[in-house]
Amino acid sequence: MNRLSIVVMVMLAVSLCSAEGVSAIQGLRGSTWGEARQEIPDHGENNLIVDTWIRQGIDWVKWGDRAALNTYATVRLKWDSEKLDWNNSFGPGVGIAVDYFNHKGFNASWGMEYIWDRFYESDRTDQKIILYMNWYGWWDLKKNRPTK
Repeated sequence: MNRLSIVVMVMLAVSLCSAEGVSAIQGLRGSTWGEARQEIPDHGENNLIVDTWIRQGIDWVKWGDRAALNTYATVRLKWDSEKLDWNNSFGPGVGIAVDYFNHKGFNASWGMEYIWDRFYESDRTDQKIILYMNWYGWWDLKKNRPTK
């Protein structure tokens, strides 16, 4: 990220933190996700992998209780016991997303994120913009069965 982009982001953050900007805040949603797994191959070493992130956002616009425009900051961590370069990184990110909520079991996000990944083993940094769609769903087969 070049210096001009950083200056623009700081100026935007300061203006949003003004009295008028604070009154425009609709919510301060945060979330986290993580996975720890042990891979046990037929041959070679076992590998413990940890992959996690935490995200803190600000909802600026809400459409009912189903959708929101959210800007956020995030921190990501990947680690593995084999010390594979692509599995050993840590870094922050910033993004913007439209999040959709369905209280019956489906949630989705469409967004763009700028991330900085620092890789431990090769001592390199990777900066990139990602466009994404992610979703999460859940259900209860017993609860949703028709009654007689």
